[in-house]
Amino acid sequence: MKSWLKFALLLMVGAGLFLLDIFMLRRVEHIFWAITIHPLFYAVGFATIAFLALPRKRWARIGIVAGIALLIQDVHVLPFLAIIAIVFIFVEYFRVWMFRLAGLVMLFGGQYYAVHSLEMVIHAPSPQTILHFIASTGMYLSLILNFVNQAFPRYTRQTPGQVGELPHVAVVIPTYGEPVAILRNTMRSLRGLDYPQDRIHFIISDDGHREEVQIAARQEGFRYNFGAKQDAKAGNLNSALRYIARHLPQVTLILTQDADEIIHPSFMHKVVPFFQDEKIALVQTPKDVWPVKDDWFGTRDRVFYDNIQAGRNGTNAAFACGSGVIWRMEALQSIGGFSTWNIVEDLTTSYELHAAGWKSEYYSEVLTCGLAPDDIPGLLKQRGTWAADTFRLFFYNSPLTKPGLSLPQRLQYAESGVSHLSSVFLSPMLMALPILNVVTGNYMPIEISLITFWIMTILVYFVALTDGRLFLLMRMQQFWLGHWLTHAKAFWIAIRSKNQKPSYKVTRKTRQDGFYPNLLWFQFVYVFAAILTALYVLIAQPAVDFRVSFVNMLVLLFYLWMFIPIVRAAFYGVPPRQMIPRVSMPKKPLRLRLPALTRPVAKAIPWLSPSSE
Repeated sequence: MKSWLKFALLLMVGAGLFLLDIFMLRRVEHIFWAITIHPLFYAVGFATIAFLALPRKRWARIGIVAGIALLIQDVHVLPFLAIIAIVFIFVEYFRVWMFRLAGLVMLFGGQYYAVHSLEMVIHAPSPQTILHFIASTGMYLSLILNFVNQAFPRYTRQTPGQVGELPHVAVVIPTYGEPVAILRNTMRSLRGLDYPQDRIHFIISDDGHREEVQIAARQEGFRYNFGAKQDAKAGNLNSALRYIARHLPQVTLILTQDADEIIHPSFMHKVVPFFQDEKIALVQTPKDVWPVKDDWFGTRDRVFYDNIQAGRNGTNAAFACGSGVIWRMEALQSIGGFSTWNIVEDLTTSYELHAAGWKSEYYSEVLTCGLAPDDIPGLLKQRGTWAADTFRLFFYNSPLTKPGLSLPQRLQYAESGVSHLSSVFLSPMLMALPILNVVTGNYMPIEISLITFWIMTILVYFVALTDGRLFLLMRMQQFWLGHWLTHAKAFWIAIRSKNQKPSYKVTRKTRQDGFYPNLLWFQFVYVFAAILTALYVLIAQPAVDFRVSFVNMLVLLFYLWMFIPIVRAAFYGVPPRQMIPRVSMPKKPLRLRLPALTRPVAKAIPWLSPSSE
């Protein structure tokens, strides 16, 4: 994190805590506040400073602790200070506890703000205050659910030692229409796996039945299976399962790898030993992608792979992500193979396995890397498919009523649906409020101290959740909000597809250049409306309280800032005068720029030869 960002965050958090402390001391004249919550605020402020500053040298941390202790000089704070000091000095061992502390602060801050939003509805009823109460309270409840689900993560970074004979593994690439050049890269990386050759079997399952793929498979040492032309990728994989059962009955494990992903040679030795536990049905590893420079399209999903999945792993609810995953053949057969009920197979198959009593494991090391959408149509198509899948599962096969799931598993799977519903219904309410306030001239009487503290507690919570990686946090939130229309369309698709699965098309592996205002019309309209509203507030200067107008302006600018990345991505690689889409194919072998996290995967594969960053 850059120094100026740390400094700005420290100032903002400190100001928020100070304002709320003054506000509450003025409103709540009770000894309980003076001896408990009041010093707790100082402790929270210190914890925030500790987390954001985080010098590498332990002696520097001790110096900061001593300096803050001398500055505060409040006996009521000393017990809290001692606890936080221990956490700060030995932060490597208390990172999860830092997150839990931030979560508790978020719970308190959200409670105060929820009460304040209800008071506004009671004392100043209007459409804006009602929408604000519904949206802010709903967001608060979704954050509580997230905190409960992430409070006990399990980071598995050590592989259990292999005991006994290595199992037979079938490696399956399901393909439909991917360029043969990309398929060859994937096949070569898989052939480089460090595993006894008499115990690993390579299969490419092609439901396109292409002759050029058959030729490439023979040349690269792969068996070829004529995949079933139904049920999309799930049908293709089930066809491969039947092929394995007929021709390779000795196989007990199946590695599924997308047609556009390479894999580290050590993958098998790091993942296969987990299957010594006979209740393990699948082991998933985090993935990375080859994004365009600066991750214009927000496709790396590092917060999900590095943090969210670890939280799910702590409650035996980590699900497969389609590739870089090994499945137990027996487990798949026990539920009738890969699920064909939903649009894509990975989430629903994991869901059915968990409901059947099987276990999953999430091994926290990046061992696979693949292509990602780098144009607007591909991005919206991919995210829309995932959202529609989530909605259909939540509505028609709900984790709240699914037999066989434990309570923590129900909460984990329910969170996916709740977060998408929040995006569809709550986000537009909050986005519309600052514009409605200006248009109607009826501003909400928000307490600046309370909203400041609430925003700061949310920020601290997400900083703790993402281990202080503010760029990843910012990109995650910006694209989540920027995909509002995509999620809304997916919601409508799910509503209409109770009895029939929506159609599915494979995400393109080649970039389609062009400018697509028709796909991002809502984002462009909102940005334009927000700019006009901000200019009106600055120029016309409506006769309202400056503080209220200031808060309204800040909220408006915040949402404007959140929409900028996806609008900016619409112009990626588009010449100023080019407005007609065209498909571009690479003329040279792939020379890939990999993110630093993924370079170990590439370095282990000599034919890839990525260029340095």
